[in-house]
Amino acid sequence: MRRYDFYLVNVFAESHFGGNPLAVFPNAEGLDDAVMQAVARQFNLSETVFAFPSDSAAANLRIFTPAHELPLAGHPVLGCAFVLQKQRGLAERFTLNTQAKPVAVRGADGLMTMQIQGYTCTASRAGRAQLAAATGLTETDIAERAYWVNSGSPQLLLQVAAQQALANVQVNYAHLEAVCRADQGRTMIYLWCEHEGQVSARMFYAQNGAILEDSGTGSACANLGAYLISCGRFPFQTAVCQGEQTGRTNYLYLQTDGAENIFVGGRVVEVGQGTFLLPESV
Repeated sequence: MRRYDFYLVNVFAESHFGGNPLAVFPNAEGLDDAVMQAVARQFNLSETVFAFPSDSAAANLRIFTPAHELPLAGHPVLGCAFVLQKQRGLAERFTLNTQAKPVAVRGADGLMTMQIQGYTCTASRAGRAQLAAATGLTETDIAERAYWVNSGSPQLLLQVAAQQALANVQVNYAHLEAVCRADQGRTMIYLWCEHEGQVSARMFYAQNGAILEDSGTGSACANLGAYLISCGRFPFQTAVCQGEQTGRTNYLYLQTDGAENIFVGGRVVEVGQGTFLLPESV
């Protein structure tokens, strides 16, 4: 049997059982794409991350959901950064390569932050009526038109008018799929609202024919920062609360600076570790 060490961590966690769960394989050399996909399906978490040796960074990362690979995702980057820093004694600042772009990371005492630069922002073709049908909201609940934002992973962002509207969201798979297909995007939507100096958010995505809700989405938080930059709102700093409806509250720290850098951070808590066994023939 081949043996691969793994760690289980919660990212964007302010308590031991909060945050978004993640499996981290810090020494994944020898695993091919098919095996990594199978391992991610075995863990059945929102993502599993695999770290490989790199000549230009602390590691090259591959990030998989149970269904497919992602070019970049926030909580796998931060969770893997935490594990690698602890395991290898890395400095406070280092770089991780993702399939989308290199990501600068800094971390101390379990608080990890990634830095993203560069984005695109394009208005969705969908009107208020289509967006209301896709989200189960009224047209007056929708504060702005929807935008496709990509600072590493393309996602549909929609601002809603109030916290109660955010709590009332009931995604309709067929209507959301129609909205996203019209824009040639994957079926997903990140809804957010501002209140009392912070942001509340929810993230929904399609997987295996069903709509699932993610408890904490770092890439979408980065895209929110990019959207705010596109609106001229920078420098900007806020806390983003996500995942309350899933029973796993996540706290993400979003900041942008005058140079249009986007910073997304959160606390990481290690909750377990073990060894994954693979037959020599796999």
